[in-house]
Amino acid sequence: MGLSTDLVKVGQHSDLGFGITLPLIGLRIPDRNLTAEEHEKVEYSIKSLYKEFVSKVSLGRKKSFDEIETIAQGRVWSGLDGKKNGLVDEIGGLERAIEVAKIRAGIPLKQEVTLVEMPSKGIFDFSKLMPKLIGIENTSSEDPLIETLKFRLKHNGEPLPILPLEDFGLTLVR
Repeated sequence: MGLSTDLVKVGQHSDLGFGITLPLIGLRIPDRNLTAEEHEKVEYSIKSLYKEFVSKVSLGRKKSFDEIETIAQGRVWSGLDGKKNGLVDEIGGLERAIEVAKIRAGIPLKQEVTLVEMPSKGIFDFSKLMPKLIGIENTSSEDPLIETLKFRLKHNGEPLPILPLEDFGLTLVR
């Protein structure tokens, strides 16, 4: 493909995550593998975050940590399966979540509310500097590939749980 990288390294781990980002899909290919020490730190971080997540779920579900861990076991559940397992109360999007919040807060459903995005954006919106595909925002296609690309561009640089392309009905052409 003719892609290459160049790097000026100052600290021992300063090149961590450095590499090529493939155009269109935003997939990053690192220049090197993790060292044993880095791998250990990443594994510890992931396990700590997971334990914190399961603890929060168990509090929210009013169940013990072990009850939730028996269900969770590190998996990512679909919404329907999560509802069957008791991890989700309802299936719905943002509109339904707002309705439920209004009901719980005693606000009439017809009453308009102001949504506040947190954390608030700073003085500069750095997302404007992110590369965009020409015309992709104006595309009103239901093509799953275009929708996936739009989603990845919108959340470029954010950690996301990514499912295999097959889950989107897509295949990788080589």
